[in-house]
Amino acid sequence: MTLKIIPCVILFCSRLIIYALAFSAPSRSVPKLDTFDAFVEMRTGLGTGNGANDMVFWTGEGQLYDSPSGEILANVDGFDVSRGVKMDDGSVRQFSRKIFWFRDPKTNEIMKEFNGKAVKPIKYDWQVFDYNRGENKDDPAMATILPSVLKGPRLVPCMPIVPKYAGSEQVMYECPLFIDIEGYQAWEFYVYCSGTAFDENRPASASWSRQGPTPPFDDKCGVMHFISHRLTSFEDLPERSRILVEEEFPLYKEAPLDMKEVERLESALVNGYS
Repeated sequence: MTLKIIPCVILFCSRLIIYALAFSAPSRSVPKLDTFDAFVEMRTGLGTGNGANDMVFWTGEGQLYDSPSGEILANVDGFDVSRGVKMDDGSVRQFSRKIFWFRDPKTNEIMKEFNGKAVKPIKYDWQVFDYNRGENKDDPAMATILPSVLKGPRLVPCMPIVPKYAGSEQVMYECPLFIDIEGYQAWEFYVYCSGTAFDENRPASASWSRQGPTPPFDDKCGVMHFISHRLTSFEDLPERSRILVEEEFPLYKEAPLDMKEVERLESALVNGYS
């Protein structure tokens, strides 16, 4: 009897081991990314891998909600376009601009007014960020990314961008932002998700959540949620975005070229012309 039981026990234990291996956390050993370089290439196109490109577009849509009722005040769509430049000190400089339109939640037409007040698109003609490599003593390849705002309509403090694996072939980057300056208070969370191989058929995606003033819709704590994905050319943007840009906002067909262009735009704003 004992001899008959032993093979059954061995078979049972073997199956347990197989199941344990099947459902255990996947190994990160293959492939092994440098998360700083991977983030920069994903976000700006600067790099030498499959995701390298002169410019990168992030296009998407979402909603603006009243809080705490949850009423949809507006649909939101738009995009960000950026390029990256490697600096002499090893940091990376991101030149970008972004534009988002508010649309009627029932008709989806662009809104011109809300409760008698003018509605205009969110429009940043330029933003300049620097990215520096952080530290991770336990795993240097999983270094945090340290962003800072160099130029833009609002200079805000930034927190480290933290990379995390989701399985063995996908990396998420969490980018928190808390703002409390000049009477303006808001929080935002960006979460980027990218495959390690930069497969264009499964593009990197980003989720953006924000709570804070959004005049004229909400002066205190409106909530915005926006989901976007990565593209590598203006022609791949949704048709309605392309038409709006070509007819009204041609500046947004590409990212700022360099600091000289940014300074020219700054000077134009100060002097009241474009």
